[in-house]
Amino acid sequence: MIDGLTFLNQKLLLPILLGGILVFGFFVWKEWPQKGERRFWIKLAIGFIGLVALALLVLKPAVPQMVSGKKSIILTEGYRQAQLDSLTKLYKRISIESYQPGKLFSKINPNDTLFVLGYGLEPFDFWLVEQNKVDFLGAEPLVGWTAIHYKPVIELGDILSLQTEYTQSKEGHWALLYDNGGNALDSVEFSGETLQKLTFKVEPKASGRFEFALVEKDAQGEVISQEPIPFQVLEPDPLQVLIINTFPTFETKYLKNFLAENGHGVVVRSQLTKGRYKFEYFNTEAVPVYQLSENELQSFDLVIIDADSYLELNKNSREALDKNVKDEGLGLYVQPSGPLFNQAGRKFPLSFERDGVQELRIEGTQQTLEKFPFRLKEEILVEPIQWDAAMVGALARQGMGKVGTILLQDSYQLILDGKQEMYSALWSTIVDAMAKTKVVGTAWETKTPFPSVDQPFQFILKTDRLEPEVSSGRGTVPLLQDLQIPTHWKGTTYPTTAGWNALAMAQDSLPAFYYYVFQKDSRKAEHQKWVQQLNQRQFGKMGTKADTRDLVKKRAPLNSIWFFIVFLLCMGWLWLEPKLHY
Repeated sequence: MIDGLTFLNQKLLLPILLGGILVFGFFVWKEWPQKGERRFWIKLAIGFIGLVALALLVLKPAVPQMVSGKKSIILTEGYRQAQLDSLTKLYKRISIESYQPGKLFSKINPNDTLFVLGYGLEPFDFWLVEQNKVDFLGAEPLVGWTAIHYKPVIELGDILSLQTEYTQSKEGHWALLYDNGGNALDSVEFSGETLQKLTFKVEPKASGRFEFALVEKDAQGEVISQEPIPFQVLEPDPLQVLIINTFPTFETKYLKNFLAENGHGVVVRSQLTKGRYKFEYFNTEAVPVYQLSENELQSFDLVIIDADSYLELNKNSREALDKNVKDEGLGLYVQPSGPLFNQAGRKFPLSFERDGVQELRIEGTQQTLEKFPFRLKEEILVEPIQWDAAMVGALARQGMGKVGTILLQDSYQLILDGKQEMYSALWSTIVDAMAKTKVVGTAWETKTPFPSVDQPFQFILKTDRLEPEVSSGRGTVPLLQDLQIPTHWKGTTYPTTAGWNALAMAQDSLPAFYYYVFQKDSRKAEHQKWVQQLNQRQFGKMGTKADTRDLVKKRAPLNSIWFFIVFLLCMGWLWLEPKLHY
């Protein structure tokens, strides 16, 4: 057998093998009356050779061959001139191609060994070099905003928090965050570090689509660079919250005020004596909740209950609560106390262990919060509740819903210390994590982190509609259904204008999906870092491929004419043999 023999039409091997066996079996059956004659065995051999030749004609066998391939250089943005000079000196008359995103190469052949200089190819152009051996040699060091992280969609009342990184900063320069009207909201001075991490926080005062600006200025106030910060602020979707306490507490007092001020409907039930309760109502109808039944709980998105009340629930109330959590997606938040942390594996789905730490420091501030001296045990289906990189609590998935708590004690102390914004940010995070997830029929997901003008913007539409249609304002966008998940549809569009763009379902009255398209030079350093990382992942670490052989291995198909000639000769002989015999 030829070493390394493969078939170009490998997927047809099994059906051809089965078909060949059936055809040869029929041929043997047809010739079986002549089994006692010498010509019978000759005809079987000739028929077998003819079928094999026909099968090889379809399968297209190929063998690996070492073919000569020339070397070429692809120049992408940020290439090092010294590196280019070194390569042109080493390889005389080497061809050089300047890369332009989305355009075919004119000087590159499939067998070429390629040196890619600069930040690399855009990921949508990787297919251009999939037949080549590629050495990715890297680029000049990055300079500028190499990371800008924030939530692009927040609710009114939430804090817009930007976590940024600036590479090669200059001492004396300033970073400022401006709003739509050109008003400075926050500023930080650069220290001149190679990599400086900066945090900006602001609370938007209105809903809508905004474009803030992250600006770098020198010591004289001249603008050095400016990056857009597009985001959307949505009107909050009010929750229905039930608070159950054995007795009124300061924690509940400030928490119910926070929820009510943010427009949520709140029912508070505090026990006075056995069987007697005090009810308070905020932004909702005055309907008392005496029993925790399935029907009573279905109207709520979140139940907040103190640990004593939770641990003393009777069997019927606990079963109704558990059923609504698992089947209806209800969120259950248990206000912590010492006894709760000792209930692991019995009445509470989260497990804890004592760590002796009684303070939690919030990163980037001087603020510390008192906590219970416990930490969470890592378990399956348990997720941390993160607030500014600090784990303040955890939740466990229970069917469609969630059960959770926090490790902090007396969070209302933040209000008493004048830290109202910090208190609001903390509880917005906890409530968002714990509340019932709203079920929507249509959702959108972007697959392109930096949409640009005239560049492909890829998205995924998640919908239960059988044949959805998406419009970009300039026409219908073709969709491709995911074979694994039929409710997911992939689409690609090419935006022609910078700023806010929209996609909409043609048959749906739901609001449009808005995405921001950047100008060509916006988010430049961050985009360059992302492209460079993808090229490293695709082609290997920068500059590590020292093997630059002239020979490239390639699958070369055998000439099909020989199989065709053998097949014709075999079939011709089988046709002629009976005539010669008689």
